[in-house]
Amino acid sequence: MTQIQKPLKIGRSKYLPLFLVLLELAILGAVIAAARQYVRQKLREQIAGRDAQFLYASSLRKQFGDETADSTSISNQADQLATVVETLQLPQLSGFFAARLFDPKGDLVVTMPPDLTDASLDPQDLAAIRQFKAVSHFHPKAPLSELLMTIPGEKSAHAEVAPLHEIIVPLHAPDKKQLVGIVQYYLHGENLADEFALLDARLTLQSLAAFVGGGALMVVAVGLAFRRLERANRLLAERTESLLKANQELAMAAKISAIGSVTAHLIHGLKNPLFGLQNFVSNRGGNADSGSDTEWQAALSSTRRMQTLVNDVVRVLREENSNVQYQITLTELVEVISSKAQPLAKRAGVELQTQILADGALPNREANLLILILENLIHNAIQASPSGQPVELMISAQAQTVVCEVRDHGPGLAETAQNSLFAPCRSSKEGGSGIGLAISKQLANHLGAALELKSSSPQGCVFSLSFPKTLLDSAQLSSALSCAG
Repeated sequence: MTQIQKPLKIGRSKYLPLFLVLLELAILGAVIAAARQYVRQKLREQIAGRDAQFLYASSLRKQFGDETADSTSISNQADQLATVVETLQLPQLSGFFAARLFDPKGDLVVTMPPDLTDASLDPQDLAAIRQFKAVSHFHPKAPLSELLMTIPGEKSAHAEVAPLHEIIVPLHAPDKKQLVGIVQYYLHGENLADEFALLDARLTLQSLAAFVGGGALMVVAVGLAFRRLERANRLLAERTESLLKANQELAMAAKISAIGSVTAHLIHGLKNPLFGLQNFVSNRGGNADSGSDTEWQAALSSTRRMQTLVNDVVRVLREENSNVQYQITLTELVEVISSKAQPLAKRAGVELQTQILADGALPNREANLLILILENLIHNAIQASPSGQPVELMISAQAQTVVCEVRDHGPGLAETAQNSLFAPCRSSKEGGSGIGLAISKQLANHLGAALELKSSSPQGCVFSLSFPKTLLDSAQLSSALSCAG
């Protein structure tokens, strides 16, 4: 019968829920940080672009404030410089720092103030300007030494670094068909830096709130999920334990039922031989003058042998029906068999030799049946072996089975006897009934074991009884369950 395995505990480690929570919080934190960085960048671009669009619009108003203005009036560099100066006078440009005027090709024309260093436009910025788009850059720590020229040997009166807002606007005709100039403004960026700092603080606070709120929800969700999972696992474990007990009860019932079937078969097989033997003994006992006592002794021997078998089976059945459970090791099993077979071996002048090459223990019910089988095989081997020869019992372990071999040094079996070796009421021995091997075969089948004649020669016979190692495993399982209970 298939054994039911106990379920493994889900989340066996007590740190698994904590690990999952930390992993989910790390993922949530990474997602929120990435989203914050993206929003921060876009909002900064919008804020910086706002000032660029304002300055661009103001520059256009200065260029085309007069309805009669045309492209020729603004193409003059002096007029362009005048437009720049007028634009710088706007109240919104109180933070003006410096400016450069470039021609349409991007070559520097004039700087304001004059000590502003020469520079060229970035190719990407120049490409955007030629499409009549204003460009804005914020420099949180602009190196002023690269913008303002100083006399060699003199220390600059300006700070080394300062926040600057760079805005580049195109100068063009009203129809935007011709670029006539480019203006690069540098504004003090303290106000913009403060606005950016305030924006970062708000985004950080919102990100932290989202992380705390989302993390709390995730912790609660994971906690509830693990609680449900643990509850389901406990229920599964309880049901599996019930199935294990039911499986054991079914296995026990099957064993008892099989033993009952074997017993019925044995009784049926013994009925006629015992009845005939009883008549023979009765007749022989009532006629004291008939023949020699040889037949009488054979009858008595057969009667005693069969009576012993019946008594042993009855003993096993009684133990099978009781609630007594214990284990018998293979060593103990051999000791029991030796204690029973030694008296017979001594009377026959035969030496009983045993060898154990396997470890393990068997439940008492299976062990008792194995004792019956091996005891019968050894009894037959002693009867077949001449005086002075040994009878050997060897138990060894193979890949999936445990093999018990009984070897004698008799004359062997005839080929005709081998064909009906395990049939009841047929025996190769004089006065034998064949009941012993028939019973042993039935008991072996009940155990799931195999009983066979391995070899037969003039040097002796070898009987092999092999049973699955699962009988040993079932004993260990029964022991573990008894300890757990």
